[in-house]
Amino acid sequence: MLCSVAPIRSASRNQIAYLCFRFLQDFALIYPVYVILFRRTGLDYVQVAHLLAIWAAAVVILEIPSGVLADLWSRRLSVCIALLLKAGGFLVWLLRPDFVGFALGFVLWGFQEALCSGTVDALLYDGLKTVGREGSFERIAGWGLAVARAAIGLALVLGGWVFSRNPAIVLVASSAAMVLGAASALFMTESRPDRNRSPHHDGQLTEPGEQRELPGAASDLRSALGEIGRTVREAWAVAGLVPFVLFAGFTVTVYGVLDEYDFLFGTLHGVPVAWIGVWGLLRFTLEGIGGAVAPRSARRLGGEDLRPLVAWIATAGVLVVLGTLWMRPALLPLYFCFYGMMAAAEVLVQGHIQRRIGSSGRATVGSIVSSVSTLFGIAQILLLGWISEAFSLELIFPAGGIMIIGGSAFYLVVLLLKQGRWTGSPPTAADS
Repeated sequence: MLCSVAPIRSASRNQIAYLCFRFLQDFALIYPVYVILFRRTGLDYVQVAHLLAIWAAAVVILEIPSGVLADLWSRRLSVCIALLLKAGGFLVWLLRPDFVGFALGFVLWGFQEALCSGTVDALLYDGLKTVGREGSFERIAGWGLAVARAAIGLALVLGGWVFSRNPAIVLVASSAAMVLGAASALFMTESRPDRNRSPHHDGQLTEPGEQRELPGAASDLRSALGEIGRTVREAWAVAGLVPFVLFAGFTVTVYGVLDEYDFLFGTLHGVPVAWIGVWGLLRFTLEGIGGAVAPRSARRLGGEDLRPLVAWIATAGVLVVLGTLWMRPALLPLYFCFYGMMAAAEVLVQGHIQRRIGSSGRATVGSIVSSVSTLFGIAQILLLGWISEAFSLELIFPAGGIMIIGGSAFYLVVLLLKQGRWTGSPPTAADS
């Protein structure tokens, strides 16, 4: 009986640590005002776009190496170090508030994103798989997104108000929250396949505080890299996975890019900086709801037939076009609903991908997927930054919606063309 209770306790502890990490990772008071801070220092829209592109480029540079490092060394310590880098980035902004300082801070923040992307999901999924609860991934990841949005919502309410009085406090408090988040990561249970056993063997558990040694012998390292490479090749061979990753990377990234300009969009509607957090709170509340309802939506949108999910994402694109094209306050509910729908889609996309890849290289594959999204993001950031400077900031939102609709329509055509090629359920690499 004790043997049956221990995995449950371990899973519960891991879940609590995961939720604490997700909260602190996004409890940054600087979130609602950093683009406003850039503009106040005299940067134009193109320079702001360049800063965002620098951040994305930093993510790409470290994305795949960080995933391999996490798979070979320690996913838990990787995300811990990541938040310490993000804390340092905010302090750089405090000490040097100019383009160079902002760029350096974004490089550190980008490294944090690279270390966490794919790795956090892999840490959670394999921890659940060890105790036979991988079917709960969407539910817990959805709650993780909801907790993260709640943290951002609280940061929004406080951030704008504090910034209007003392910008330095906003940066110091944001850095402190990242340090606490790094500490919470150390309490997460790490589970991964035992590379000395068959690749079909279940994961082995690493308790908090227990170090996992990097393979010392060259043969062990080659074996570990070989198994990761096998997982990547199997993921590549999964029917329809690569087109889905390209589609999801393109459309979901538009949602993330528009997010960066949302607070400036709020100021265009006359929202004072001290109250800009209330504007953001409404949006993030809907995103939290979207993440929380994603598990229920998975029954209809997360199955093998991807057409309902594609239609869901396309509908979100239509909403953001209708909600922003005419700049009328009465249409703003459509704009806010766009974020809720895309938040749900983001969780469903991750669940679809996680179920189709193997455990040994899960963080590496996740990093590759994230790299695809980031490369799309760099192009979208530069394009929308040019549109905002050459024409107006308002136009980037309907332009983003059109990009989502176009990407969804193209992928739907791909699905229809290949519909007769696949029979039965698509194969997956998750069973390896």
